[in-house]
Amino acid sequence: REASEPFEVAPGQMIEFPIIERLKLQDGMFLHGRKKARLEEFCHARNFPAVKPFVLISTKDTGHAKQVRSVVESTAFFGGIYAGKVIEIHSKQSGEESDENVAKLLSVENPTNAVEVVIHVNMLKEGWDVKNLYTIIPLRASVSEILTEQTIGRGLRLPFPVTEKEVAEFNESDPDIVELEIVSHDRYEEIVSEA
Repeated sequence: REASEPFEVAPGQMIEFPIIERLKLQDGMFLHGRKKARLEEFCHARNFPAVKPFVLISTKDTGHAKQVRSVVESTAFFGGIYAGKVIEIHSKQSGEESDENVAKLLSVENPTNAVEVVIHVNMLKEGWDVKNLYTIIPLRASVSEILTEQTIGRGLRLPFPVTEKEVAEFNESDPDIVELEIVSHDRYEEIVSEA
């Protein structure tokens, strides 16, 4: 069983949260913040349109998704800077909540969309084409190799017009611009190693 610790998700409201998951979330969001700053500098220096990166977190089930969201949006997590910037996507949503989250998901690349974190439960398969996914935090084992490959593939698309030669140059001189960050997970590591 995973070691857990109390985590304050709201003033006076504590939950037991796995330590390893808190560390993965902190690592991933640190990488996201760094990536966001580098992309802002890069786009400004080259007069490219602004690129707003986002984080994709895969969770075990809807209860886990809700718990992760409460941690990420809490004031105890990076001072609450992600409050109001997180959406959950899963099959238990319906009606207005589902419609609103799908609209936010479909416009996640738009710099006016506040969403920086997408939490999903096995919902994002084919048909969702994004180019600004820069950080993946898998908090559950992937249900299939194909889903894992699709998730990684989304993060391998670049949001600005560059040639293969320029990508190779950036890989040497400015890797933050072209690299996808994946917080450690055995299954993802296996697939990346095989590729």
